[in-house]
Order: sequence, then C-alpha cells, then structure tokens
Amino acid sequence: MATPTTPPQRAPIKVQLRDFRPDDMSWVICAHVEVYRQDFGFDDAFALSIDEKMRQWLARADPLKRMWIAESDGRRVGCIAISDAGDGTAFLNFVLVLAPFRRRQLGRHLLMTALDHARRRGQREARLETYQCLEAARALYRRVGFRLVETHAPEHKYGRQIVSEYWSLPL
Repeated sequence: MATPTTPPQRAPIKVQLRDFRPDDMSWVICAHVEVYRQDFGFDDAFALSIDEKMRQWLARADPLKRMWIAESDGRRVGCIAISDAGDGTAFLNFVLVLAPFRRRQLGRHLLMTALDHARRRGQREARLETYQCLEAARALYRRVGFRLVETHAPEHKYGRQIVSEYWSLPL
C-alpha cells in the first residue's frame, strides 16, 4: 500500500500574534465555517456548533483562558484558544489556519505559543479534540508530540460521518 506523500513546506511567512479582541468573534466563527465547509463538506449545523462553543468559551471565568489571532499584513489568517479543563489540564480549541497560509509553520507556531502559555501557568497536560478527517491537523499534532488517547464511534454529524478524537500531550 502506498503511503501518502507530505506536501512540501512553503516559505515561512511573517505573522504577528495578538490577543483576541471582541471584534474577532465573528471572524473566528465565519472562518471556521468557511474552512470546514470548503475543505471537509460540513453543513450549517457546524456553524451553530462553533457559535455555541465560542459563546461558552467567552463566558468562562478562567485565568488560563486566552486566544491568539495570527495576522499577516493586517489580515487575520489563523487562531488558537486555550482554557483550563481542570486537574492541571489545558484544553486547546479553535485551532485554524487559512488555506493560503498552511504549510508555512504557522499552525506549529500557534500550537507552541499556546503550549508555552500552559506550561508557564503550571499545567501538566494539554488536550484537544479533533476529527479523523482533519488529516493535516492530526499529522501536525503528532509531530508536536500529541498522542491519540480516545476515539469515538462514527456518528452522522455536520452532514457527514464524523469520528471525534481526543489527543493529549504531557507538559
């Protein structure tokens, strides 16, 4: 059986990470909806899910909670969020890099920024949820050191069959 080839890396780009601002909420939701619809065929139920997750994240009273927005030439091109899941575990969410900015180390930079934040705050583990269809994201998580710790049975969700996974990284 042939193994898929990894696309070549593109030239690194200059990005600036900044903290989340209230006017970023709609961009985070819309960017997720657009990417997941275009790349994975997710339907409108995903939009409702992301909107609800964003509202829950914003409502959390959590000293670990933080979101970074990646900008290139003043344009939002990626994001990542972190929050406290309890018991010394940080939970990563809203990990996204727009297509033209992928394979340029931006996803890794976002991950490392969030993981460094968790380490400085004394967290012992980082976890995240992803979907089996997100092959490039899963490959990045594996390269950074995350390990698959839980797989859920396939379910019809967002207009397709979805297999949810949880990944963990000791900090």
